[in-house]
Amino acid sequence: MVGGGSKHVGEGSKPRATKDDAYAYLRAVRAKFHNDSKKYDDFVAVMTNFKARRIDRDGCIKEVEQLLKGHRDLISGFNAFLPKCLEIKNYYFGAGEGR
Repeated sequence: MVGGGSKHVGEGSKPRATKDDAYAYLRAVRAKFHNDSKKYDDFVAVMTNFKARRIDRDGCIKEVEQLLKGHRDLISGFNAFLPKCLEIKNYYFGAGEGR
């Protein structure tokens, strides 16, 4: 398979995100919340808890969806790291958009 790694059934056909993509996304989250460090810290805590297996995949997605509600660009960016079947849908209806 080109690009390395294996795809699991149900992941869809989008390209795998790289570690560089993850760091760039984390920088984008930090930049978006530069005036709200608690929200950024909460996001990092969710990712840390997921990596440490203190929360499962579905719990991680739900917490991120709540933290990033109203930030379409960040939710869209987060979706790049999810299998197509688990992407956060309807994020364009989030609170705070266009207000």
